Amino acid sequence: MQISLPKLWDTSWFATLTPQYGESAEGRLANAKIIVNSFLSAGFPIGIALAALVNAQHESRLSNNAVGDSGESIGLFQLRWSEAGLGAGAGMTVSERMDPQSNTDRIIVETQDYGTQLMEAYNAGASLATLSVIFGRDIERPADASGRDDTARKMFGPLADMPANQLVLAGLAGTLLITGIVLTLSLGGLYLLWRYKKGV
Repeated sequence: MQISLPKLWDTSWFATLTPQYGESAEGRLANAKIIVNSFLSAGFPIGIALAALVNAQHESRLSNNAVGDSGESIGLFQLRWSEAGLGAGAGMTVSERMDPQSNTDRIIVETQDYGTQLMEAYNAGASLATLSVIFGRDIERPADASGRDDTARKMFGPLADMPANQLVLAGLAGTLLITGIVLTLSLGGLYLLWRYKKGV
């Protein structure tokens, strides 16, 4: 199934966002876009990007200002840095963990390091709801990772129970095809110009 990101952001769930934890509705939507675009830029498929988005909603309501665990867990993915020096936020300042891009970049590194079973499940045809649970269990690693499948269904409805590896970005294949054609024509033109100058 094709997913258009502009249309996704206009769906009822995203269109009815409200302020949370001091973050405006517009800020929460901007954070959602940062998460999805960053995961896609890192080479992850849209199904994994949406599973990450579900987890950010579950953890922080998409607010980069969210603070939990007595101040140890901060930001979109509630990156934790405990007094014992443990957690995905280790080495990051509070302001860095509150920065939506920095917070997302760190969770991408966590996904690259600990996402083997997540990607195996994706390749095997697991649903977005199931991937959201696995993302919580393996990447977020909270004391209780339950309920993320329900969060996925609230956000995406029937889409949450489809095989996530069947979700593709609308227009991407066409864009790649056109880019390939243009590149081929450009290289062909350069080759013909080279032959002409060489007198071949």
